[in-house]
Amino acid sequence: MMPRRLPAFALLRFSMRTALLVSLACLTLPTVAVAQRFSAIKGQVLTDSTENPIRGAEVSIPQLRLSVLSDSAGRFRITGVTPGRQLISVKRIGFSPVTAVFDFRSGDTVDTDFLMIKPITALKAVKVQGAKPFLGMAQFELHRANGFGRFLGPEELEKNSNRQLVEVLQMLPGPTLFRSNVSSSAWVAGGRGQQSAGNTFQLEQYDKAKGAPGGQCWAAVYLNGAPVFQGLPGEQLFDLSTLNVATIAGIEFYNGAASVPTEYNATRNTCGVLVIWLR
Repeated sequence: MMPRRLPAFALLRFSMRTALLVSLACLTLPTVAVAQRFSAIKGQVLTDSTENPIRGAEVSIPQLRLSVLSDSAGRFRITGVTPGRQLISVKRIGFSPVTAVFDFRSGDTVDTDFLMIKPITALKAVKVQGAKPFLGMAQFELHRANGFGRFLGPEELEKNSNRQLVEVLQMLPGPTLFRSNVSSSAWVAGGRGQQSAGNTFQLEQYDKAKGAPGGQCWAAVYLNGAPVFQGLPGEQLFDLSTLNVATIAGIEFYNGAASVPTEYNATRNTCGVLVIWLR
């Protein structure tokens, strides 16, 4: 018996179906590549003097809303970190909070230890009228005394602790604030609003997907004196919704380059500077 042969039109349909399946399979390959871009951070949380492990310390990346608790050996590990500059926060009751900024490269794991210290306790209770002083606020008070920029201190922030940060920042003249129409995100730009002619910063797809508008000259953002957004190529905008007003001790905003303190002056593609001090 002669072998059965498929008619020409059947062979054509088979070839087209095979090509379509191959094309669909190829389309799935970038998904794997994207998954491999995420970075990670691991290490231990230890006491500063004896380097004993600290259990139950919260290690978090506020902008990405990632957090873990250290185990009985002080160990922690956070995965799914978006490459780029990220602020790491470490908190534990009975210890002073620790913050640090790391540059995460695609697919890398940062291995680091955090040393925490216990705050100095007073030998005798003293009744103090007014707001409590917070760690790092000496610089804030120095800037406020100099009279440049716009400021929100502990007294205003405590009164508005139940509001969103973007709402509180509306109390300051100068910054231009944007809320997303597709997410809970919010961002801050300089008072000039539109992107200047020399500004070359381009939004990342991540921020576009969250609803950030284009064509704006965004403000640089500092947390506890460390830059978390400077308008550098590939940077993500700082999302104001990632911070709780109840955790903030002071806010500074500088609209023009002439009023920016020297420690926040830098060559960058931004308009204005927002400085946030955490408790």
